[in-house]
Amino acid sequence: MIDTDTRDLVEDAREFLQGVLDRMEIAARVNVSEQDDKIVLDIKCKNIERIIGRRGQVIDALQHLVGKVTYRERAGMRSKPIVVDAGGYRLKHIERLESLAERMGRKAIKTQSIIELSPMTAHDRRVVHMALADVAGVTTRSEGEGEDRHVLVVPVEGDNAGDSVAME
Repeated sequence: MIDTDTRDLVEDAREFLQGVLDRMEIAARVNVSEQDDKIVLDIKCKNIERIIGRRGQVIDALQHLVGKVTYRERAGMRSKPIVVDAGGYRLKHIERLESLAERMGRKAIKTQSIIELSPMTAHDRRVVHMALADVAGVTTRSEGEGEDRHVLVVPVEGDNAGDSVAME
């Protein structure tokens, strides 16, 4: 159950997000739901693609703005993270990344060569690292700087296969 301080913070975040969407001239409604590990601000509208944007750029920008607005108010509070979502995009995106990781893990093992993935956000790289953490025969590591940072899926030989995954 959400306590009063958190409820006020979430309502402020919802109102802020609704205001941004209004300024973007997007007819949308923002619903709040509490899950085990997070509080979701779920955007409902007819043109969901406009909310998500190319490769999730718009929804990630909205997430960033909500995070910045709530950061100061959260100082010292212990509350669940507030996540901006639309049309179940976040869960679908994670499932796509996990599927990609599994495919690239199998490919790295089969070809015994390093597979270099496209540049990703820190969150997306973490999803890939975690998806392959317990897969025998491969390890992962991140390389590159800034927007060019990407994951390498590396086949591992011998008894140490699957023992280590290099994280961020």
